[in-house]
Amino acid sequence: MRLAIPSLVLFLYIFASLICFLPCRPLVKVAAGMVLFVIGLKYLIYEKIGGSFIAPDLPHALLLSMEILYGAMVILFFLLLLKDGLALFLWLGRCLGGSWHLPFTPAIRGGGLTLAALGLGLFGTWRSLIVPDVRNVEIALPRLPAGLDGVTIVQLSDIHIGPLLKEDWLRAVVAKTNAQRPDLVVLTGDMIDGYAEALQEDIAPLGDLQAGYGVYGVTGNHEYYFHAREWLPVFEKLGIVMLNNEHRTLSLHGKELVLAGVPDLIAQQFGGEGPDSDKALDGAPSGVRILLKHRPSGASGNARADLQLSGHTHGGQLIFLKWLIASFNGNLVEGLFDRDGMQVYVSPGTGMWSGFSCRLGVPAEITRIILRARTEKQD
Repeated sequence: MRLAIPSLVLFLYIFASLICFLPCRPLVKVAAGMVLFVIGLKYLIYEKIGGSFIAPDLPHALLLSMEILYGAMVILFFLLLLKDGLALFLWLGRCLGGSWHLPFTPAIRGGGLTLAALGLGLFGTWRSLIVPDVRNVEIALPRLPAGLDGVTIVQLSDIHIGPLLKEDWLRAVVAKTNAQRPDLVVLTGDMIDGYAEALQEDIAPLGDLQAGYGVYGVTGNHEYYFHAREWLPVFEKLGIVMLNNEHRTLSLHGKELVLAGVPDLIAQQFGGEGPDSDKALDGAPSGVRILLKHRPSGASGNARADLQLSGHTHGGQLIFLKWLIASFNGNLVEGLFDRDGMQVYVSPGTGMWSGFSCRLGVPAEITRIILRARTEKQD
């Protein structure tokens, strides 16, 4: 499994940088290394014992503990990188006549960094599982008619209902969404982590979403891992209009707005039709166009739309991982971007995948988008 290789790298580096230099007996080092190795086996444990590394069927307390410990392991890796980078810098300084050394003894440094990583892992996991706040985002569109100025769209993305996020959490998210009294609600993929027959009750609160002009959605990659064809009728029964390379022309306040949607790229691997924004917008009127697309990558090829709403990246999850996640997503990781004149908003996600439930510096959000007609002063 490809996720086992990064875990092995984390283990080897932490063992070499921290455990090997602890002032303790070899047996203690071996024991610490074994504990770290087991934590690094998280995805294999999820797959072999839990039945799926994406949505493992494990006791809630065990799953939560594994997430906290693995998150702490990732954070410790980066803390040690900083420590070792500083140590190298100070060593070079001593070669040039300096006298600076790292503070404290190796034992105190190692213990302090380990405790910091555990604390941050616990905090990051808690942050990933709370009901997110509402974030207001104003987006100016040059072609937006004045009559549509102020139209509100609530975007929910990557809610990942499954092993960790359940019905109560989703009901609170829906209540916060409805409190915004949006004109539209859009779901940009990865709504679930599990099969339809197992999550019927947990996903049910989506049926309570309220919007003046409807609730719309597109599939993400996780829908296809759990039989998207079985999920689509469930979503439709809950009142979500799923857009599959198609569009709807809406009349809002007497003006036309085109809302289009495409399936996730991975649909092709499961016998489905891949994303085709041209097909989705064929025959659409010339009014302002909004495209729902789970992955932000490839946004430059969708310039027939005025605005693209995406998710998938989780905002990088950890602030120091943003650069890495951005490199896999066309440098679009979180926030508002301009691509060839088209605005792209990438949500950091509303929920969190149970396979890596940790957020630091990248809070989840319920995104309330306010469309604005661009004026000459703005230009």
